[in-house]
Formats: sequence, structure tokens, C-alpha cells
Amino acid sequence: MDILFTLNGIFREVLDDPALTVTEATGAEDVDGWDSVAQVKLVLLTEMEFGIRFTTDQVAALKTVGDFVRTVALHL
Repeated sequence: MDILFTLNGIFREVLDDPALTVTEATGAEDVDGWDSVAQVKLVLLTEMEFGIRFTTDQVAALKTVGDFVRTVALHL
């Protein structure tokens, strides 16, 4: 499974932007609409999609898409 590819779909859905393409370097400051509410949705959908559960510390450390990729990989 390509984690980044799957996350890109999640980010498109949550941020309601079908043209959005994220990279591991993409952060909240790079994407319109990636605010605290979107962050919660991103975390929840990522957990559901991959069948994992992040710790509180892991959630607090999710600043970029790359952080999401690495954290998901730890659980798989």
C-alpha cells in the first residue's frame, strides 16, 4: 500500500479540493483550509483508513504530510 497516495486522497476529501496534491514536505501553512478542525478530521480518517490508532503524542507531532506517512508506517 502506498501510504502517501492514500493520504493524498484523505487530504483531498477533508479539505474538499479534488485537485490537491500533497508531498511529504507539505504542511498546514501550505494548504488553505488545513486548520485545527481539518487536522482532527485528517487524523480520524487516517486512523479509519489504515485501521490504526495514534497516540496523543503522535497526534501532537503531526505537522506535515511526511509526519503522517512516517507515523502510519510505524503502525503497519
